[in-house]
Amino acid sequence: MKQIYKILSINLLLVTASFSQNQDKVQSRIEGTDRTQGNSINAQINGNNSENNNDASSSDTGAQRPISLNDDEISAFFGYDSRYYYRSNPLFVNGDISEEVESDMWTNTFFTGISSVIEKDDSAYTPFLTASYTVNDYLEDDLGAFNYNATNITTGLFSYYGGQNTYFVRIAYNMDRSTENDTEDFSEFFSQIGLISSFQVLNKLNINTTVGIGQHSSTIDDVSGTRPEDLMDNLEIYALSVFSFGNDFLDNLGLTYRISYQSYENGDYSDRNDLSHSFSGGYGFTLFDADQPNLYLFSSYSIRNSDNNTFDYDNVDAGVGINLIANF
Repeated sequence: MKQIYKILSINLLLVTASFSQNQDKVQSRIEGTDRTQGNSINAQINGNNSENNNDASSSDTGAQRPISLNDDEISAFFGYDSRYYYRSNPLFVNGDISEEVESDMWTNTFFTGISSVIEKDDSAYTPFLTASYTVNDYLEDDLGAFNYNATNITTGLFSYYGGQNTYFVRIAYNMDRSTENDTEDFSEFFSQIGLISSFQVLNKLNINTTVGIGQHSSTIDDVSGTRPEDLMDNLEIYALSVFSFGNDFLDNLGLTYRISYQSYENGDYSDRNDLSHSFSGGYGFTLFDADQPNLYLFSSYSIRNSDNNTFDYDNVDAGVGINLIANF
């Protein structure tokens, strides 16, 4: 009988250890996920598809001056984006961890939004509401348990008062739900303010730069009860630049650089500070006589350096996508 109890105890310890390791990997994946809105959503809100319309990289930028997409007071859009790509570090784990594996990924996003433009003298204001739902599938069999669905709802206001800058205030709700377990792994509210500046270099190079600061107020699933739900709360300061080109061949080429500093506040993360960089680019092709490119090639490289090097990682994405949008 004692032998049976011993075997059962060992099995329980192994199951508990395996669950804890998977929970750590899920949290690592959550922390590394890029949650910036894509170019398609921002372009539709701001009525400007020319600044970086290849839709090959994520962007927080908007148009210099918001304009209406149609003659109505309210503009609306609905879209679908599908991507198939290679990811070198799908769970965003430290490079020294032996469990690091590569995987192809397939993501499918449905997105929609409404906006309006209010003009007064030399000022323009664009209130907006957007939503998206993304199905994220790892095509490596060993990673199927980490498949998840992501929801984003964002509302805010762009304000333009003349000159070079557009100002914004917005709040985003993000939620990840496990496909395997049908559980909510993560949710957050990200409140932020910032400004966007746009200028040209030699009439050939357009540069759109965003600077923002915001607070992530998050909740993580903690079945084991070993970590606080608000462990991932942090203050983020970021800057992003989108480079596009006024050239017939390069018109559909877009390059993006983003830098982010995050300072965590709670639990074991209370002394943690991260500095992250991402470099991305892509080239778009127009199909079906669309108003903007809807087939694109893209690649990106991201790296995070933390004062606790167990959180360091780097990752490469490369693949192809298709994007379809209808305006109303």
